[in-house]
Amino acid sequence: MAQGDYLHFPTQTTPVTSSKLKTTFSEIGHAVEELRFLSRNLILRRTRSVVPTENEVDEAATDNLHVLAQDTEKYRVSRAERRPPFSVAPRWLSRWAGVQPRRSRRAPAVQMHPPASMESYPEAAYAPDAGFVTVPLNLPDSSSSGAAARAAAAAQNELLGSFRRLYADECMVHRDSESGIGIEVRARSEEDQVPVLRQDPVHVLPKELVTHILSFLDAASLTNSELVCRRWHEVAVDPLVWRKIFFNDFSPQISSLSDTFDAFQYRHSGIGKLDPGQDWKLMWKTRRSLNQRWSEGYAAAVYLEGHSDSVYCVQFDEKKILTGSRDRTIRIWDAHTYECLRVLGVPSRNPPINVPSLTGEFNRRGREPFATVVSPKSTVGPDPSPPTPYHSGSILCLQYDDDFMVTGSSDCTCITWDVRANYKPIRRLRCHTAGVLDVCFNEKHIVSCSKDTTVCLWDRKTGQFLQRLSGHRGPVNAVQLRGNLAVSASGDGVARLWNLNSGLCIKEFPSKDRGMACVEFSLDSRTIFAGGNDRVIYQFDTSSGELVRELSGHRDLVRSLYLDNVNQRVVSGSYDSSVRAYDARTGQSIVDFPGWTSSWILSAKADYRRIIATSQDSRAVIVDFGYNLPGVDMLEA
Repeated sequence: MAQGDYLHFPTQTTPVTSSKLKTTFSEIGHAVEELRFLSRNLILRRTRSVVPTENEVDEAATDNLHVLAQDTEKYRVSRAERRPPFSVAPRWLSRWAGVQPRRSRRAPAVQMHPPASMESYPEAAYAPDAGFVTVPLNLPDSSSSGAAARAAAAAQNELLGSFRRLYADECMVHRDSESGIGIEVRARSEEDQVPVLRQDPVHVLPKELVTHILSFLDAASLTNSELVCRRWHEVAVDPLVWRKIFFNDFSPQISSLSDTFDAFQYRHSGIGKLDPGQDWKLMWKTRRSLNQRWSEGYAAAVYLEGHSDSVYCVQFDEKKILTGSRDRTIRIWDAHTYECLRVLGVPSRNPPINVPSLTGEFNRRGREPFATVVSPKSTVGPDPSPPTPYHSGSILCLQYDDDFMVTGSSDCTCITWDVRANYKPIRRLRCHTAGVLDVCFNEKHIVSCSKDTTVCLWDRKTGQFLQRLSGHRGPVNAVQLRGNLAVSASGDGVARLWNLNSGLCIKEFPSKDRGMACVEFSLDSRTIFAGGNDRVIYQFDTSSGELVRELSGHRDLVRSLYLDNVNQRVVSGSYDSSVRAYDARTGQSIVDFPGWTSSWILSAKADYRRIIATSQDSRAVIVDFGYNLPGVDMLEA
């Protein structure tokens, strides 16, 4: 349809009831007809299927308004003879048509009044090119006051609103509210962004709250925060913050351990004293350096000399070291000065063995100690009038805590000692018919094993014999106790798990080839480690009895095992004269010290700082990772 071609509608034939209105506003009725005709024509003239932009809508509205003005003028001239000279309708309509429509970001509301029947407007019911049904604006037929102005505004509103509704309908075809397809995304401008209040929390929040927040950082992040400013430095070096960091990194998780938790071992785990005024940051640095020395194998060798024969057993804490020897004595050593403080027992009359010097007569294969120290020559002798309860044979095994000690000997007996009473012997336990090879105890029981192939159970407080556990076919070389469970390792090549309440063997853990010489039981009772003539360390699952892994590395019989439950290390000693440490969680080898003794390793124990191993050459060697390390004494309980 070309510009200027319009669809004409029948003129208004309804008579005007009021003669006054007809005389005064005779042209208003015709103006209303023109506006109705304009609204229909403008809607039908949209024959393109492409939705116009907002600029195109404004331009089309402006052009049509100018056309309206021209057609109004022609209409006025053609009917001038019938129009009263006082009519003002063309004048205000021309002024309205010449006004440029205002652009608004928000389309005004349009009131639609569809006719009762589309038969009155058959030509406006369908637009073929546009493809939609159009309902023209129902303009008022009344010529009441203000009707023309409202009709003009309604026509403009109808024009803009129709285009916007068509544009929105076509857009909604492609818009998927679930997947987000078709959703417009634009970058947020500066004025759209919500202002954020940025303040230094250290200056605004209470110091206690800031200290608590910083305690959740790791040590590296906390160290970096000290460099922010002076105020941050003051808070970041607070001892309470570093105390939390220290315990997060180095304190064992008690909740992960069983109810058989070893308080004695935990207390001597290198977490220091809980006294106020501790320099926790220095303690953290010291403990980190200590762990680094473990991973690098950087240690000093300290040799304890005083026994005259093979040293079979050892146990120690941060203050003292106890060793038992074939010379029938127990020696107590100072853990700081390495001086022998006391000798328990009557030494044998056997001549002392030849002890090789430390000048190179035995070969250290692999790592060399960065320092070598020898204990002062002992000037302490046995008690002048020894009591009769002392052992008359070799001291083969021992265990102690803060109050109590048990020793086993080749004289087939065990002796209990009162530690707090200056190691006063309490009683002798007799039941075995051969040498006692290992002992252990908890709060209720004492368990011993012997060459006679049996395991014996005793009451700790009274020393009363409770029961004998039989089943092994060879010497029982080692035993460990956890709650009401005990595990034993024998020369018959089998480790057995016992229920102490029933006295029955509930599970067996066989080796692949030969006998077993040592065994360890984890605190949670889920894992058993055993070693022996196979030259490997077996790790078994207690519940299933399955072999989990083998820890290899030794070239001869594995004589001794120790599980450091706090630091998760397995320490082993072998007849190949080497001491090794493994990660108890992965089975990977951590460090190896071959040739630091001149003969077989008979026993080995460890804590967070050192490994102490005893040898057949009458010495005990301390592999000290904390030797001359600044601040290491702060880690002691």
